[in-house]
Amino acid sequence: MLKKHINPHRRELLRQGAAAGALVMTSPWSRAALGNTSVPEVTEGPYFVDELLNRSDIRVDPSNGSTQAGLLMLLSVTVSTLDTTTGKTTPLPGAYVDIWHCNAQGLYSDESANNTVGQKFLRGYQVSSSQGKVAFRTIYPGWYSGRTPHIHCKVREFSGSTKTFELSTQFFIDEQFTQQIYSDSNLPYVSHGLPDQPHASDQVYTGTQGCIEGAVAGDQLLLTMARTSTYVSARFNILIDKNARCTSAETSMGSGGAPGGTPPTGTPPGFPTPPTN
Repeated sequence: MLKKHINPHRRELLRQGAAAGALVMTSPWSRAALGNTSVPEVTEGPYFVDELLNRSDIRVDPSNGSTQAGLLMLLSVTVSTLDTTTGKTTPLPGAYVDIWHCNAQGLYSDESANNTVGQKFLRGYQVSSSQGKVAFRTIYPGWYSGRTPHIHCKVREFSGSTKTFELSTQFFIDEQFTQQIYSDSNLPYVSHGLPDQPHASDQVYTGTQGCIEGAVAGDQLLLTMARTSTYVSARFNILIDKNARCTSAETSMGSGGAPGGTPPTGTPPGFPTPPTN
């Protein structure tokens, strides 16, 4: 008998949301304006490290036991396959979903450029359930010069230790939401200031949608979010049409920041085999 999946974010929102007066922000693009299309695939960027950290709480650095400071974010991702001919979506179980992002001061872990080699904070993966769902506990992401705030995401499928599918994308956040949090004197973001790149000049956000002429990639990659007094809840639905993938081309807008090139990657020895059910 299949166990009923309980979304921990929904449970916590039901328990605390009403009392805390949750603030909800969503994007009209993320709901319906673009319809059912495959998620835009954007650059992986230079900061993916395959740490093999199978965990839901990515705030802790296993190298020293420290926890990253920042506003708690409960991030829920649902992965589904999409038939754009019929519009039918089907949950994708057994997919490896990695997320990684910078901390409140704009630093990524395990990167020589950030002087964080050997640290492993704010990285991890989960394997999608029979309903295509994964859930993470992280912090609201920070920012670094040249990029608007974002969260990286990678979806992979494996047959044994052989990678059979890979998709890289990024999630973005409502700018008014970010300004409120970064300006909060009770949170560690305030010392880092406000981002130097808005959505409108971020080369990844303003890239093409890939499948819809004239559409902007970032408009379809905005998280749906709600905030209480103690945490932020965020969710995103990744739709994948393996026969009609929507690869985005970055614009030349923006300045500075890290290069968008993708470093060599592969399946490390001993990568765990996905569950069969």
